Amino acid sequence: MHDRRSLLANIAAAAAWGATAALTPAQAQNSDIHPNQSLRVNGRTRRYRLVTPSSARAGAPLLIALHGMGVDSISLMPLYSGLDDLARANGAVLVYPAALENHWPLSFGGNLATELRFLDALVERLQAVHRTNPRQIYLLGMSNGGYFAVVVASRRSEHLAGLAVHSGSAGVLGVGFQTARKFPVYIAHGADDPIINVRDGRWLGAMFERMGHPTRYEEIAGLGHIWARDGGLNDRIWAHWRRHPA
Repeated sequence: MHDRRSLLANIAAAAAWGATAALTPAQAQNSDIHPNQSLRVNGRTRRYRLVTPSSARAGAPLLIALHGMGVDSISLMPLYSGLDDLARANGAVLVYPAALENHWPLSFGGNLATELRFLDALVERLQAVHRTNPRQIYLLGMSNGGYFAVVVASRRSEHLAGLAVHSGSAGVLGVGFQTARKFPVYIAHGADDPIINVRDGRWLGAMFERMGHPTRYEEIAGLGHIWARDGGLNDRIWAHWRRHPA
């Protein structure tokens, strides 16, 4: 119960901060945010939030951001992560897919194949409509989304140009695999995370390093279970990816 209260407090604080920022004139006038997009996949309507900056030209990189579970969402993640600004600064298309039942699968079963098909279909649409670069697909995940990002990396490694996991690790689906493409990996974890122990983040970084991926692990002192938006983390993730092209 203590962990759940801590998580809710962290996300509520991020939401309050983000809600204030969302009211500024500059953000209110943004025409590059498409918050309520949908796609039919295997008879289901799937939702996603899309950011298409004016700086994103044909052949733009594609960023896929996977939210956490529970109260986290495709509406909240942009507020606490600052990834919209990262996409604008680097001419990338950014998409936030919405998980079924608001959480990504961490075990074998029908939902695993369903979510992988959703992401495949989403990437295919964005490549067709926005002409994103199929060799520059970057995947990020927070908490439960970080776990699933590792799962996706294990199943779609030949398509990824970079991976970033914040406050996550690798569950049973994300260990014991080999990657066809040695994309760069960035692991960030709060030293005071009460939800997912920092040891899990250290272990994940060491795992990818052993597998031959250019890996950077960053441990943020005093940080709990929330994205380290301040201090230039997003820029360091991008720089690491671009320094080690897959």
